[in-house]
Amino acid sequence: ALIATITDKVSKIIDEKLEDLRDGMSSPYVNGIKGLAEYLGIGETLASKIYKNRKIVSSRLGREIWFRKSDIDKFITKYKE
Repeated sequence: ALIATITDKVSKIIDEKLEDLRDGMSSPYVNGIKGLAEYLGIGETLASKIYKNRKIVSSRLGREIWFRKSDIDKFITKYKE
C-alpha cells in the first residue's frame, strides 16, 4: 500500500512537470536574457548586448523582460545574411 501511494504521488508530480514543460513550449513568449540566449542558441553576453542595443522589441513587467517569439524570428530573418 505504501509503495502504491508513493508511486501515485511520483506519477502525479511527473505529469505536472510535463504539463509545465508543454505550456512553456507552446508559449508565444520568451522570458529574460537567459531565455533569449537559449532560444537563439547564443551566449547570455551576446543576448544581453542584443537586448541593450534594442535589436529585438521587448516588454518589461516589473523586473522581468519578455520577448515575443515572432519578434525574435523577425530579428533572425533580418540579420541572417
